[in-house]
Amino acid sequence: MKRTITFRVKLLLAFAVLILLCIGGTWLLFRVLLDRVTLKRKVKELEKCYTSLDGFFNESTAYFEMNAQQKLNNSIGRQFMVFIYNANPRVRYNSGPDEGGMKTWYIDAGMVYSGIRKNPGGDPELIAEHELYKIYRIRMVGDMLAEEGETGEGEREYLDVYGKLRNGFSVIIRTDFQTISGDNRAVTDMLLFIGLVIFLLAVGLAFLFSRRVMKPIVQMSEHAERMAEMDFEARCDVQGSDEIGVLGESLNRLSEQLQETVGELKNANSELQRDLEHREEVDAMRSEFIANVSHELKTPIALIQGYAEGLAENVSDDAESREYYCSVIADEAAKMNRMVQKLMTLNQLEFGGNQVEYERFDIVSLLTGVLKQTEVLRDQKGVKLHYHEQDPVYVWADEYMIEEVVTNYVSNAINHATKSKEIAVSLQEEEKAVRVSVYNTGELIPEDELERIWIKFYKVDKARSREYGGSGIGLSIVKAIMERHHQKYGVINHENGVEFWFELEPASLHTGS
Repeated sequence: MKRTITFRVKLLLAFAVLILLCIGGTWLLFRVLLDRVTLKRKVKELEKCYTSLDGFFNESTAYFEMNAQQKLNNSIGRQFMVFIYNANPRVRYNSGPDEGGMKTWYIDAGMVYSGIRKNPGGDPELIAEHELYKIYRIRMVGDMLAEEGETGEGEREYLDVYGKLRNGFSVIIRTDFQTISGDNRAVTDMLLFIGLVIFLLAVGLAFLFSRRVMKPIVQMSEHAERMAEMDFEARCDVQGSDEIGVLGESLNRLSEQLQETVGELKNANSELQRDLEHREEVDAMRSEFIANVSHELKTPIALIQGYAEGLAENVSDDAESREYYCSVIADEAAKMNRMVQKLMTLNQLEFGGNQVEYERFDIVSLLTGVLKQTEVLRDQKGVKLHYHEQDPVYVWADEYMIEEVVTNYVSNAINHATKSKEIAVSLQEEEKAVRVSVYNTGELIPEDELERIWIKFYKVDKARSREYGGSGIGLSIVKAIMERHHQKYGVINHENGVEFWFELEPASLHTGS
């Protein structure tokens, strides 16, 4: 994996380079310009000294006053050596030391400027030129009057004024520039040293500062990587009102919004998936429905067609046979009519055609009525009923739809009652529901088919269903009605039979009771 330079290292390098450039640039400017600035300053000071001397000696009586030389010394300052003489020559003023007749500085200067002897340090450099005087920069090596081959005192550098005053006096003014230049170099060297110390301190402080600054940035970078991996639970713990704090808060809000958006997209995708599955399920149910309807109608239509053709062709001349043919046709037509009516009822229930009209009614009375209506069918099949009528129990539901449920349960129980041929209808009041159960003796329903019996046209025993004219729609109607009521229903296998049940809301729990 290729290693990359981190932003923190880049920031430190940029900061270090910037400081080095600043320190190096400052040192270079000092090195180059300090001597020039100092030279100009010293030249102005020499010019000012000349002006003071010229003004002092131009006054005819000023030099003869008491303490005149002391006043002059105080006015020109100690950094200058001054020598003034007239044309005789007679020394008028000398601020430099006179070492007991020994060779003095003004003799050296006079020799240099008069050309008596060449300066071993080089020709004087003219710095400034005025009407009555000139300013030179001179480098001198050893003693001007030393014989060739003798060793002097080393190189010296001076700024000298050589000229005349307005009163005719000759003047020589000297100031030491060697010391100043050395001081300047010492200052620039010290500046370089101080700059390096400051650089080290600045880099150390920048290192600590970068850690503090980069910590929230690193945290936000890690947070962004987690967001890129679809992990929106993490939050940036970045506080403050500066730009980094605002950026951290923006990342947190972005994470929350992305989490909500992704959740919405997942929900939308899930809904779309459910819609697609539902559409596929509807298509499958539609195909299955058409196949089942075709299968259920095929037999009665074939019987009706066959017996009708037999009647038309006078297959049998006796009245009893014709009557039998007609009864079969009528019976099959009635079965088809009942199946179509049930399909219409189921279609209205499943697609919202029939609205549930809640009302308060006595469920005991409804059970008693349905059992009386099926009495003839029980007698024909020899089925024994176990039912104990009790005091009225009021519930909230659509009475017509609940009657359809009870009728389907009771008819189904009668048609499937085998063995001892018994059915039992019971009602049980619970705290929050009234449960109605219809039990019949007979064959148990296989466990893997308990959930499938509520599907349209599904038959556990197709031969037996055909025997009593069952279409496999009754329990689908029960399911649709109970789901429209938002109530529970189901089937339970017992040792000797099967129990179908459903629940209703007691009238005592309803707000209108």
